[in-house]
Amino acid sequence: MGAPLTDGAEVLLRQIHPDLVQDGTPASSAFRPKESDKNKLSVDRGAMTTAAAAFDLFTSNGYTSVAVYGISVAEFGACDIPCEEDPLPAEGDKTANPAHALASFEKFGGSKQKTLGQRIKRAAIARGILHSIDASADAGDDTGDQHP
Repeated sequence: MGAPLTDGAEVLLRQIHPDLVQDGTPASSAFRPKESDKNKLSVDRGAMTTAAAAFDLFTSNGYTSVAVYGISVAEFGACDIPCEEDPLPAEGDKTANPAHALASFEKFGGSKQKTLGQRIKRAAIARGILHSIDASADAGDDTGDQHP
């Protein structure tokens, strides 16, 4: 277990897979662990990276995301979900991610995890999208703001 995250104001960044978007909004299942996640939700620390940099690292490591949303440590804490550091080392062709962290749903069963995912989704939606694939595409467009 990594060191606990204690700054309630720190925003943790969650990548959203395109399969988990319904009518332009992420599904609540994007904000709770899948069965293979061993009851821990993967996030990145906003105190150590930006939403755009987290998105770029995530996608450059071969994963798929269309957006980044944020949930604060305090918002997770209000759901009794502790968060901890979990830096990922470079491995094979994957770049290291020192900002990686986990939100632990371990003390909750599946139905409670679903309920908590809905609460966390509401907090993330209220904060708004922090980065999207469209913003990354726009950043790569070098034709904007140029004048002859």
